[in-house]
Amino acid sequence: MKKIFVSILMVAGIFSAPAFAKKVQVVATTEDLGSLALEVGGDRVSVKSLAPGNADLHFLSARPDYIRHVSKADVFVLIGADMEAGWVPVLLNQSRNGKIQKGQPGYVDASAGIQLLEVLKGEIHRGMGDVHALGNPHYWLDPMRMIVVAKNIKNALIAADPAGTSLYEENYSAFRSSVADLMQRWMQQLAPYKGKKVMVYHREYNYLAERFGFEIAGEIEPKPGVAPGPADIRRAVEQARAHKITLILAAPWSNLSAAKKVASDSGAQLVVLPIQTGSGKNTESWKKMMQTVVTMLAEAFAKY
Repeated sequence: MKKIFVSILMVAGIFSAPAFAKKVQVVATTEDLGSLALEVGGDRVSVKSLAPGNADLHFLSARPDYIRHVSKADVFVLIGADMEAGWVPVLLNQSRNGKIQKGQPGYVDASAGIQLLEVLKGEIHRGMGDVHALGNPHYWLDPMRMIVVAKNIKNALIAADPAGTSLYEENYSAFRSSVADLMQRWMQQLAPYKGKKVMVYHREYNYLAERFGFEIAGEIEPKPGVAPGPADIRRAVEQARAHKITLILAAPWSNLSAAKKVASDSGAQLVVLPIQTGSGKNTESWKKMMQTVVTMLAEAFAKY
């Protein structure tokens, strides 16, 4: 009788297990988006980020392991603004997963509802470089815009898992409040440097500059995605000198030899910022990455 009673308890335990024992499978194209999905989803989700944090997101391709992950996803989150236009359509088509195709509830364009900078109008052609007609896609460096991203992810999770609505709403609210608190600290850190001019390697910092009030006075790349030649480096050096630029910003995947040359010849300081989650030390989450970026900027500005 004791064995029978134990068996009954075990069966009852199986049928009374939480509804989220099978977690919502979330696939994000980047670790930044994955970090937010995990924060909003909590214990009810399992998150896979495709692109490693130290990758140049402009030059990815649809790998077989990406397709395998996406084929099992309940929710798929991408940056949007054509950032992944070169590989995500192939990925979705090959996945044969109807839940996460464009237009379905499981498809999350994280840029939806975000006011994008540099939206292009008129004729777009390859001679303009690697441009994004829908707008600059590097919006994850603006904390306030990432609140919109978190809301987009929250809505998709609720659609995929209605039973978790209260948890998703609670986690989203907590994220929104924490970002507001962090913004006060970050604004204070960079407030003394409002109006300062910087040069960048690539146009990855526009949202960061807009939010925190510094000015981008030039780029080393002659066109987006086009490597600078000797003439471009000379032009950038002259521009840096003319604007009395003291900081040059580059990402770990930039052409650092070109950036170092411009910095050396112009007398500016090169700062390599880890502007993606998982791209360097103290960037394990999106919040940690942003804190690291703000701290590095404040310390660099303070030297000049």
